[in-house]
Parts: sequence; structure tokens; C-alpha cells
Amino acid sequence: MVPQALRGTTDLLSDEITRWLALEQAVRRLCVVYGYQELRTPLIEDASLFLRSIGQTTDIVQKEMFRVHDRGDQEMVLRPEGTVPMVRAYLEHNLHKTDGFVKLFYMGPMFRAERPQAGRFRQFHQYGVEAIGSASPWVDVEVITLCLHILRECGLSQSTLWLSTMGCREDQQRSAERLRVQLQPDRMHLCKDCQSRFEKNVFRVLDCKQKTCQKIAQEAVRQINQDAGKAPPTPFSLCDECAKHFDEVRSALRDSGIAFDDTQVFARGLDYYTRTVFEVRHAGLGSQDAVAAGGRYDRLVEEMGGPPMGAVGFATGIERVLLAAACEQTQGEVNPTRRGVYVAVTEAGFIREGFRLIQQLHNRGAQAIMSYDGKSLRAQLREADQAGCQFVAILGERELKGRTISLRELAARCGSRELGKSERTVPLEAFVDEVSQHVKPPCH
Repeated sequence: MVPQALRGTTDLLSDEITRWLALEQAVRRLCVVYGYQELRTPLIEDASLFLRSIGQTTDIVQKEMFRVHDRGDQEMVLRPEGTVPMVRAYLEHNLHKTDGFVKLFYMGPMFRAERPQAGRFRQFHQYGVEAIGSASPWVDVEVITLCLHILRECGLSQSTLWLSTMGCREDQQRSAERLRVQLQPDRMHLCKDCQSRFEKNVFRVLDCKQKTCQKIAQEAVRQINQDAGKAPPTPFSLCDECAKHFDEVRSALRDSGIAFDDTQVFARGLDYYTRTVFEVRHAGLGSQDAVAAGGRYDRLVEEMGGPPMGAVGFATGIERVLLAAACEQTQGEVNPTRRGVYVAVTEAGFIREGFRLIQQLHNRGAQAIMSYDGKSLRAQLREADQAGCQFVAILGERELKGRTISLRELAARCGSRELGKSERTVPLEAFVDEVSQHVKPPCH
């Protein structure tokens, strides 16, 4: 039997890698534009880091963490999310003492032992940002703006921003009691998980994917808001300071021309969230439609041993972004932009000269390939088309005698029977200079 990748993991082949590189390049470029610096954390962390930070009642802690023990019986976990390790690194390296307010971004694999399904994997990948050291609502707006800017750059134009607030810890304590009162009559109709969440963290009921629980939760929130005479619908009773913070976030988003929906009932599932929370959803993904999510976590730095310090961030699932982008692509766009040059030779004896040319192109940082197996010219042209090359440089007896090379630009669409859009003769000594300007790889 042929060995296969573990369920919930996947191999990335060359076609997919091209899309991933483009996404990662967009993330890094825009994060730098907004003033964020990259920070990389280990894939393994001490288990207690997450147990005390994201909440004992969260699905991550109860069901989804990959836990391992080293030889000294220290319990470690494969990194399930990005925010807690970033805050740990922020404190461990005393960035709160040397830099104060810092803006960081990360990118890499995360691991959760959950049931694999469309858009959800046991090893998945995220990018995200953390702005640590400020409680200003303007930082919330900047983080949301950056989140949406990256998604647009990655091809998502049909996403929706959901916006809400969870208030401060004191607001949450008051609101939790009100929500329990409203849910109590229907408690036995909730799913098994939500019945457990009822006492430990009742706000987790708002995030349940079971339709029965969603209906019960929405009705409970509607009743809470009707009794309080307030809108938009939220289960959280806000103090004056938190209400002002949320009003300033919404006002600044409107001034920036950013549309949002603040009528949806939802809450972030991790215990460290306070005040502003948001999700970006894409209808093309079905029930698992969140591509990005985040919010403010003003108590986490202090709870992890640092000083009281405001912070806000978001995380985005790379696999989900690519799935959503694929949903938006038009059917006619079969192939991405062509890149690189294929050096084709008409006889096996000309491989030496062709190899010399592609070595010179490689030394210039240009993307160039050729076949060393003596294939026919027709087969080489087909191989160049399948490889997505922009140019084919044909080197034959006539070209060598005249010290020239035939340069053919391939058609823009994969599968087209048209062999090329244009063809011209280039002096052999000028070939490398001319072509290297046009065939840089996508990571340049």
C-alpha cells in the first residue's frame, strides 16, 4: 500500500505553492507598510501557557490540543494558536520595557486535534498581527483595516465584516448572569457541549454551530435587548467607558469607508477577549465561513505576568483565504500569470549550449528551465506550456550558425492551442540581458 499523509494534513504541490507564495508576499509587504515587524515563535510551547491563558472551557483546551511529554515528563503542546505565544515572547524578551507599544505579525503552522473537514485541518496555517501596548480605539481600527486590506490583496472582494464588543471583564460578569437567566428555560434543549458551557463560560453558547443552539441563543439575546431597549443586538451590557470605546471604533470605520455589520450575535470563543471583537466571513465557504477573526485582549498581558497593557490583533486561516479566493475567480482564468523561460533545443547535441544559457540566467536570478532528455521540439513546447513559462527560447542549427536565438512568448491561457502570441529573433550575446529583465520568479 502506498503511504499517505496523515488525515487532516496535506501536501502542497508546486501549483499550490505559487498561490501560497503570492499570499505570503502580500502579507509581509502590507504588514511592513503598516509598520508591523515579523516575530517567529516555536512550534512547541509549555502546555500551561495555554491552559491558563485561553480558558479551561474552550474547545482548544478541552478537545483540540496535541499534548506531548518530554523525557523529563514536562507537558508540551503543538502550537494551537498564535496570540498567546506572541505575548509570551513579548514579555520574555522585555519588549514591554524597551519598546512599550509594538506592532508584530506572524505566519506559520498551527495544530489542533479536531475532526478534519472542509477548511479545517489538524495542521493548518495562519498569519496574524498583534498590536500590544495601547488601549486606543484607533488601534482597533488600524488592525481591522489591515486585515481587510490583506484579504482584498489576496483576491477576496465578497467578504463581510462582523463587528461587536464583549465589554470589559466587569461587563462580562454582569452580562453572563443575564444570559444564563434567559437561556435557563431552554437549557435542556441545548447540545451536550453547550449544557457544559452554561456554567463555565455561557458566552461559548453564542459560538455553537448547532442550529438548535443558535436559535435558542439568538432568541435569548433578542429578549435581553428588548428588555433593555437597546440596539444593536448584543448580550453584553456595557459600562460607559466600553460603550464609548465601541462608538469610537464604529465612527472611525465609517469615516474610513469600511462597511460592517454590527447586528449579528456572536462572541469570540477564547477567554482573553475584551471589548472589540470582529470576524470576516465569506459566503463561498459554507458553514465554516470565517476567514479571519480577532479583537481586543486588554487583560492577557497582565494575566501572563506583565503590566496592565491594552492589546488587539487578528488571525487569518491561509487555507480558508485560498479557498475563498478560488470561489471568486472567474471561470475563464484557468492559469495564473506566466513566468520564466524554457530553453528548447532541436538536437541533443545542443544541450551543452542551452545549459550554458540557463546557468547565466540563474546567475541573474532569472527563472529558467530546460529538458536534458533529448525530447522532440514539440514535446518541449508542450512541457514549457504545462510549466507555465512566459517564453520559449528555441536554439537550433540555424540559430547557432547565425549566433541568434528564437524567442517565443507563449499564450496567456493554459490549454490554448495557440503556440505563441509573438516570436522574434534575438542576438545570442544579448539574450541573457534581455530575457532576465522579464522572467524573475514570483518571490522577487
